[in-house]
Amino acid sequence: MWKWISIAIIVVILLVLAILLSRIRLKLDIAKHDNDDRAHLEIRFLYGMIKMNYDIPAILVTGLKKGLLYRLDRNKNIHKTDASVDSGNIDTEKIKQFIHDIRVLLKGTKSLQRWLRHTLAHVTLSKMEWSTNISLADAAYTATSTGILWGLKTTLIGFATSFVRVDCIPKLFVVPYWVDRLRFTTTLTCEANMSLGYLIFSMLMLAYRIWRVPGGPEAWKRVFSKKTEDPQATSES
Repeated sequence: MWKWISIAIIVVILLVLAILLSRIRLKLDIAKHDNDDRAHLEIRFLYGMIKMNYDIPAILVTGLKKGLLYRLDRNKNIHKTDASVDSGNIDTEKIKQFIHDIRVLLKGTKSLQRWLRHTLAHVTLSKMEWSTNISLADAAYTATSTGILWGLKTTLIGFATSFVRVDCIPKLFVVPYWVDRLRFTTTLTCEANMSLGYLIFSMLMLAYRIWRVPGGPEAWKRVFSKKTEDPQATSES
């Protein structure tokens, strides 16, 4: 009997170790072809046995007063609702509310920024490809915009990769379209991975940092309970 109990314990320990040593893998695909936007996030863990997909809302600029218009197809998302398509506006009030919520979370967590930096330092970037084609209907303007885009891309990639481990050579392309009409297309493919064991440890450390601040759990609950109520209010209106 003790023999079988020992075998069962060993098997459980090996399974736990296999889970903790596995890696969670993220793949982000963003494509914009003129007015057609698409952004998709794929999450895989436990050696690919579990896969989740999330369609990121497409954002359209409607003007400074109206803000940003987003549209989201929920059919393939992790969390599905009765409505297959969700849409709304991101105006200045929502941006101010978002900044306010971030400040509340920062006050409600001990050294949240340090925790975030330490967590991102364990993320490994394994693939980065970003290609952009642009035309401003004028050869001189198109050439100038190509140089500006090169500078923006290298700056953004340099800033982003300063927080994570880079295990690849980012591939950046900016191709001018020599046509007499406005045109803009861009595609971004990014793959990253992280130890599932460290992610669990990081979440436990986050919970510990929240509990160390008086009123920390209440602040997080207040922010996220409000976010879950907002979509319901939008759908009812």
